[in-house]
Amino acid sequence: MSNLSCSGGWGSVKIFAIFRFLVYNVPMQKLYLETQKLDASCRASYGLTEEIMMENAAMALEDAVRNPNPPGKDRRQPQKILILCGGGNNGADGYTLSRRLRFDYDVTIVQFFEPKSDLCKLQAERAEKCGVRFVKREDLSFYDIRFTDIIVDCVFGSGFHGELDRKTHESLGDMNLCECLKISCDVPTGVREDGTVSDGAFAADLTVTMGALKTCLYSDAAKDFAGVIRCGELGVNRRLYENSSNANLVKAYLLEESDLILPNRGLNNVNKGSFGHVVVACGEKQGAAIIAGNAALRFGAGLVTLFQKHSAKKTEFEISPELISSTEIPENTNVIAFGMGLGRKDDVCQYYFDYILAHPVIRCVIDADACYASGLKDFLEKKEKGVVLTPHPKEFQAILKNCGLGEYTVEECVVNRMDLLEKFCRKYPKRTIILKGANCMIANFDGYKFKLLVNTFGQPCLAKAGSGDVLSGMVAALLAQHRKSLDCAVGASLAHALASHKIECDYAMTPFDLIEALKKL
Repeated sequence: MSNLSCSGGWGSVKIFAIFRFLVYNVPMQKLYLETQKLDASCRASYGLTEEIMMENAAMALEDAVRNPNPPGKDRRQPQKILILCGGGNNGADGYTLSRRLRFDYDVTIVQFFEPKSDLCKLQAERAEKCGVRFVKREDLSFYDIRFTDIIVDCVFGSGFHGELDRKTHESLGDMNLCECLKISCDVPTGVREDGTVSDGAFAADLTVTMGALKTCLYSDAAKDFAGVIRCGELGVNRRLYENSSNANLVKAYLLEESDLILPNRGLNNVNKGSFGHVVVACGEKQGAAIIAGNAALRFGAGLVTLFQKHSAKKTEFEISPELISSTEIPENTNVIAFGMGLGRKDDVCQYYFDYILAHPVIRCVIDADACYASGLKDFLEKKEKGVVLTPHPKEFQAILKNCGLGEYTVEECVVNRMDLLEKFCRKYPKRTIILKGANCMIANFDGYKFKLLVNTFGQPCLAKAGSGDVLSGMVAALLAQHRKSLDCAVGASLAHALASHKIECDYAMTPFDLIEALKKL
């Protein structure tokens, strides 16, 4: 759907609304904090048993073993498989898997802990009767690890808390060094329910999570441990599983590439004014404004002006000739993006707050230094519509403090970001916020429903000064083209992340490389 065409100008709003209806009424994938309640309601609603669900979990793992396809991995037919089993029901999934693979592969169960749960004991007994080889983890030889093709992690799974013990830490460290395909059952061992990760966690190439997608797999910390994420069904269709409970257990939604609608132009009777006029505030670090301005122009804004009233000196950088430079805000401005390199003088930020409040039709993007401004709280209380904030975690920390929502550490802003985003959005309905990170989160409360969307497409090349300025300029461009704030945040965030996939050398990317990549989408 990323190739759908949407023209600019007010006349395009109806066309865009139709496209948006077609896209956003396709159910997004739901994310859950935990799925134990769904498991129980699924059994009660459809007459399933834990054993039936376990057999289906093993079937999903079996499919991953027989059809492995994480990028960059050897696709040759595997022969030797190690299944790491704990003592609970996650371990039971591993024992069940072993007997399904018996004879087709050389399968070895590595017992990290003795079976403890009733189902784990039962499945271990069945696997033993099928002739599956068992070894204790302390008896596992270097040969077993060195020459294995696939390691399947079924040690702890979801619900893990605390820290891994020293022996488990060391054993999983040996597994992580093996250059084979690594698969985790449900949740990689060592990834906690809140998305934080214990030292020594299992680093999977592929995670088969059971029943429904879990929020812990989409934390920034878990991104290097979960790998590619698949959802395994447990005896009923996934939609039936998720609808088995009347309680609203959904925590967030997962954005997909098909949710991207690019600002393509469909109508012919248009001019540059049809696509809006973005003003980017120039401040102490003028390069940030130049980057944002170029991004806005590349992403479809009709006109872009660099406003230099508060610059220490006029721009000495080479800028695109298409960008306008002015010491006055043009009358036809409909979006102001400010904060990028602006400086933290309260009177400078207050100028933009006051100007925007005095011109209600102007929409705005608030980024970087503006997140620290003391006048932000008063501004957000007065400006309800057309506001998008684009902080990283440290800037989000400042926003929460300035808005009287609490003082948190940066780490707390990362770990508890879902709850803190909801807290912010419920205090400031209709404002949209993009919290940047390894997995970007977009939040909005329209007065009726809180929406939290997760964008997982960002690549490591985006960890570079100026990447955030590109995003702010892109959001401003879409706001100028009269889209709804949430749609602007979604569209810009997805396009920004997907453009990062077009970068050939991850460490050498510059912001202008990223801007150039937008035309390849």
